[in-house]
Amino acid sequence: MPLTTNTAGQMYALTVFAPIVPDRVDALRAYLRSLPRRPSPFARVDATHFARWVIIPDFVNDPSQPRPEHLPSPYLLFSATFDGPLERFLDDMCEKLAAQAGEIWGSCVGAPLPAVGEPLKAYLKHNQIQTGLFFSAYPAADVATVKRALDVRAHTIAFAVRSQGMEPGALQQAFLEEFGA
Repeated sequence: MPLTTNTAGQMYALTVFAPIVPDRVDALRAYLRSLPRRPSPFARVDATHFARWVIIPDFVNDPSQPRPEHLPSPYLLFSATFDGPLERFLDDMCEKLAAQAGEIWGSCVGAPLPAVGEPLKAYLKHNQIQTGLFFSAYPAADVATVKRALDVRAHTIAFAVRSQGMEPGALQQAFLEEFGA
């Protein structure tokens, strides 16, 4: 995979910035708020480390700027970090999140109708912007490795809580039974 501003180790950062059809902003906002947080719809897209949709109503203009700038309409910002190449992620997302993707990007200017499959992938790539800078806490660890590490952490914490106050010999025996020799 060539080095770009969208990669860090084996991780890829996708940023898509698409204008929202003006009379669809409120409906899109309501739809995004209705999506479950736990589990996230992106839990179905195995390679996903992080993903978020945000409606950007306009630029925030700082008084120190030489002149104010404004967006021509509200925009949908989509940001995701994931394992592996862009094509595989987009294929997986368009398949496993077809209903949500169609509803969300179908609210954007120029999106294919219906917003699914190959036409949606082309639209997302057309509206992709270079990420520029992103940070990955573990650029060499894929999602499966991170999940295993989190399971080990949870298991270790649960053992530590259960074993509070044990005598040293009993603690050693419990540890060996719990985690092996």
